[in-house]
Amino acid sequence: MRVSKCMETIAEKLNQIETDKRLAIYSALAQALNYPTRELAEGLKSGDYALQLSHALQTAGLNDPSDQLTDMGKKYAELPESVEAIRLALEKEYTWMCFASKPRLVYLFESVYREGKLSQEATFDIARLYYEAGLKMDENFQLPPDHIAVEMEFMAYLCLKEIEAFQQGDKEKEDYAGELQKTVLENHLAAFACQFSDKLGLYAESDFYKTMAWTITALFREFSEAS
Repeated sequence: MRVSKCMETIAEKLNQIETDKRLAIYSALAQALNYPTRELAEGLKSGDYALQLSHALQTAGLNDPSDQLTDMGKKYAELPESVEAIRLALEKEYTWMCFASKPRLVYLFESVYREGKLSQEATFDIARLYYEAGLKMDENFQLPPDHIAVEMEFMAYLCLKEIEAFQQGDKEKEDYAGELQKTVLENHLAAFACQFSDKLGLYAESDFYKTMAWTITALFREFSEAS
């Protein structure tokens, strides 16, 4: 009962954050938790990534992770390494933590945390929510639906749909997008994100992944403390 109530509380708090800020936060976290790209490395080197996410968190009232991101952004902006060198370093760390380590250090999939192995009930349950939201997995899309980055991207998508519905004056669609976000948080992402960030924070070595772990934990702090 306590965990259920706590999940409800954090879901309500996250949904109270202005929709455009939620969209920016979820989009940035999805980019961070996917396989490292040159675009991410460029954002770190220029300082834009840390600046934009920090601003979104700060205006949402989350000052602690915002300060951590600001410090991280300065470090990457001052690095003498090239964008490509930064990308390769992130790629090496991500691959080691999430794919190459034996036993695996950091799992990326909700079903592993909830049910102990891949492609379980959690996988199909979140896939059903994607379908209900009007999304269909492209045949070339290779990530399981319960991948942490995919769930973050889904939340960003729902925020976007909420904004579009508001602009169009469609209250029914706006409310539906908001309710789906609450469902994903309560039934999937709140617990998953906390478990994932615990593992990431434990094994990350770079300032980037350490800061991402801190940011995710801070975002879901109340759930993390109560569980």
